[in-house]
Amino acid sequence: MKDQLINTFSIVAVDPITDACGAAVASKFPAVGKMVPYVRAGVGAFCTQHQHNPAWGEEALDL
Repeated sequence: MKDQLINTFSIVAVDPITDACGAAVASKFPAVGKMVPYVRAGVGAFCTQHQHNPAWGEEALDL
């Protein structure tokens, strides 16, 4: 049963003093850090999870 666990964790944070933002992700699947976080200077950060769709990150940052 332990092998059936699928977990992905993500975090998005903003420094209120510098307005710097960033995102991080951890998963049992390799290389998700390249696909899950989306960050745009002057806008913010967003992480997609589960059924990843590359358009969601860009759309979220456009909101």
